[in-house]
Amino acid sequence: MRMLGFKASLQTFRWDLVYLRAQTITDERPEVKALAVPIEGFLSQIAAERDALEKAEDAAIIAAALVNKRDRSRDEVFVEAGGVARATDRAVYEVLFPSHSPTATARLGVAAESAQVSRILGELAKLPADHPLRKEYEDELQDAEAAVKSAVAKNDDAATALALQRSQIDRFKLAMDKARLETHGQLVALLKDKAAAESFFRPTTRSPSEEAPEAGPDPAAPPQAPAGG
Repeated sequence: MRMLGFKASLQTFRWDLVYLRAQTITDERPEVKALAVPIEGFLSQIAAERDALEKAEDAAIIAAALVNKRDRSRDEVFVEAGGVARATDRAVYEVLFPSHSPTATARLGVAAESAQVSRILGELAKLPADHPLRKEYEDELQDAEAAVKSAVAKNDDAATALALQRSQIDRFKLAMDKARLETHGQLVALLKDKAAAESFFRPTTRSPSEEAPEAGPDPAAPPQAPAGG
């Protein structure tokens, strides 16, 4: 009996355990049939673990999408602010965007962009309270930055949850392998025949659709003439 290992997919484990359950539960010997019970438990848990993983994956995708959406909204605010500053107050524009243009800033990574936005907000706060740029864009940019930071925090939480779920599945796979090995040992003890015990386990890791049945004679084909004569 081969060990599948944590790198094998849950699907591979499921195929293997479905085969093992079928072999045990259809056996006429009660002590062999009883070995199907823990296997059934693992099959139920596979469905639960896969569902939990898919939910964690969905949450991570949604969180990443929200970061991108909030980032684009933030881009729109300071790109517009930069355009207005360039057109109306060149000196302030040079202070707000000394090394990166608004569009270049928008192309930075989320964290690098946040650093620039924090600096820009600091510079806006130094302007007189009635300065048009500060009145028009300070609050809006603060709100946009807060939305990005909130989305990033949720994204980090979702990524952590996904990593933990993947670790949980790896541990679950090792537990299933251990159960398979124990079942093999029990079968050897019951049957006194290692080859017979091996026959209870699926001989391949290929998907069922890849398991082509052996070709047999075509009943519709005309009979073959005997060779020779």
